[in-house]
Amino acid sequence: MVGLETHVQDVINVIEYEDLSRVILVGHSNGGTLITGVADRVPERLSRLVYLDAFVPEDGQATVDLLPPGRRQEMETLVRKEGNGWLLPRLLPALWDVIVRDVWRVTDEADLRWMLGRLCPTPFKTFTDPVRRRNPAAEKLPRTYIRCVQHQSPVFDRHAETARRAVGWRYRELASFHHPAVTTTRELAKLLLEAGND
Repeated sequence: MVGLETHVQDVINVIEYEDLSRVILVGHSNGGTLITGVADRVPERLSRLVYLDAFVPEDGQATVDLLPPGRRQEMETLVRKEGNGWLLPRLLPALWDVIVRDVWRVTDEADLRWMLGRLCPTPFKTFTDPVRRRNPAAEKLPRTYIRCVQHQSPVFDRHAETARRAVGWRYRELASFHHPAVTTTRELAKLLLEAGND
């Protein structure tokens, strides 16, 4: 069954097949768990990890372990009722158009249509599989946390606060909601270029 390891291996396959090195790996939201897993396996190929309004799990944690109380149960209910027992149809009980417009604040009609055309069910195991952080070389990689400060999230606030204080981290803020690659592309590109030069 498709889970976190499938996604981790997919990214590693691209890096190795293309013989990439000094890669700056960016993980957005749940992608933070993904890049953490990739880094543990191929740290020698990477130069920096960038967590963009993302989860930063510890060894043995899954994304669902970092969610607010009650969210896991909501997701499990969606998986059971609408996802054939293995797919997460969407992140919240609300429909995608409500999530995108009212939660993520994507209000431009063209952007909204573009996103809605690409959102699809996700294997729930990518949220429930624990990540491994056991490679000392991976733990030495420089890391940047970019907090999208217009998106209210106590979870991401906690990760941001940890990044502010932790050795080996850079902390940046972006005046954006949760999907800056869609809503504030120029500002995000500038921060990512800066992260590459840190």
